This record gives sequence, structure tokens and C-alpha cells, in this order.
Amino acid sequence: MNASPDPSSSEPNEMPTSAEKTTTDSTPDSDALFDGPRSIAPVTQLSTRGLFLSLAAVCLFPLITLSAYAVIFGKASEHKLPVSVIIDRRPLPTQDGTKRLLEDVIVIENEADFDIPNVTVNLNGQYFLYQDKPLAVGEELVVRQAAFATKSNQRWVPGRYRLDEITVTGKLPSGARGVTEIQY
Repeated sequence: MNASPDPSSSEPNEMPTSAEKTTTDSTPDSDALFDGPRSIAPVTQLSTRGLFLSLAAVCLFPLITLSAYAVIFGKASEHKLPVSVIIDRRPLPTQDGTKRLLEDVIVIENEADFDIPNVTVNLNGQYFLYQDKPLAVGEELVVRQAAFATKSNQRWVPGRYRLDEITVTGKLPSGARGVTEIQY
């Protein structure tokens, strides 16, 4: 095998000589100046209609799903929690236990024939109290209003704020969450 070119072959010489190379490099091709960058990746484009439909689907899917869930399972307040709620002033023992002071309290009484676990009470939808111990049958839970706090630990001050709503939630024997809402 000879690597030298065959003069009898009809194919032109592909490799330019050094003289040809310098002349072609010094005169740039006019088409090469205006060529933009070439992309080797496939280009996918989304039409305006496709964009609108995909955005509508992304926004409407959660709305339709949550609406169907609400229609099928109903509101949590449809499961009534059998408790009575009273706003009162009662004498409560002080920390040292020697005296009793009259304080603003909320009294929650279990009127059901079963214990109610996971009792949560909130005032005006902002101040919360959670009781870990189940509320026994006929038991009365007396809670100082000053014991309620927000999630950022700001305390409820009786008399400073108007008490508009008390919500009591707890777990029913069926496993559903029972709710009692009282508006003032």
C-alpha cells in the first residue's frame, strides 16, 4: 500500500497546498459571516394555544380535585362534637395553692357517652389550646382564657380582645373529626 497520491486517478486532490490555504484563509466567505450559532439539540416549541391549555390544566386540576373531595366527604363541621361550651368566671387556685383567684375561664363538658381524645380548642381562630388527655364521659374541662396562645406564643389577654368564636374539635369513635363552633 502506497500512501502517495496516484496521478492517474480521476479524483481531485482534497488537501489544499500551503499556497492555496493562505489565500482562502485571508479572504473570508461572505456567507460564513452572517451564519448564526448552530444548535445541535432538537428544538421543541410550545404554541400559544398549548401554553394556555397546559396552564389551565395545572390550575384547574387541584381546584376540581379539592371541590370533588369537599362534595364527597363534606365539611368537617358536619360531624358535630357532643360538647357544651360556657364562658364563665370561676375561682381557680394560685400556683402556691393557698388562695383562689377569680379568673375568666372556658368550660367544656363532654355530653357524649364516649371519651373524646385529641381535644383542641381555639379562640377566634387564632389562639389555641391542645389537651393530650382524652375528655372522659361527663367530664368538665375548665381552662383559663390566659392559657391560650397563638402559634408564635402570644398569649390571649381576657378583656383586651373581643371573644367572637370558640371552636372545639376532637376525634369521634368513627375516626372522623368532630367540630363544635360557637359564635358570639
